[in-house]
Amino acid sequence: MTAFAGGQIMCGGEGRVHVRIWGEPHYICPEDLGMLLFVGDRVSLFKKGPTPHESPQISGSVYLSPSGRAVIIATGRQRYMLPRDKFLAVALGEDVSCIFFEVPSDETEIEIISPSKGGVAS
Repeated sequence: MTAFAGGQIMCGGEGRVHVRIWGEPHYICPEDLGMLLFVGDRVSLFKKGPTPHESPQISGSVYLSPSGRAVIIATGRQRYMLPRDKFLAVALGEDVSCIFFEVPSDETEIEIISPSKGGVAS
């Protein structure tokens, strides 16, 4: 896990929640916010097209953690997490923005465990 924030969520126009992941703009539709926060459904994360006339593409998903206390943003193999309360405050316009961090991968790094690579495990 990196010590730097992986991205930022911001309240925006038209009821959207804007998500910036490593500088790339994404958003969550206002219709999906209720399904995410109050029903607990997995919703789509859209990536803005390079031009305003281009239709948006689904680039990932957003869902609640099993405990319901965190919002997880998944794009490809990367996952990011932030507290649900902070996400809700930004979505409702109580806060302007909030940062989130990358969730460490479940995969083991072979360099850490392989003795032939100088790792500690045998």
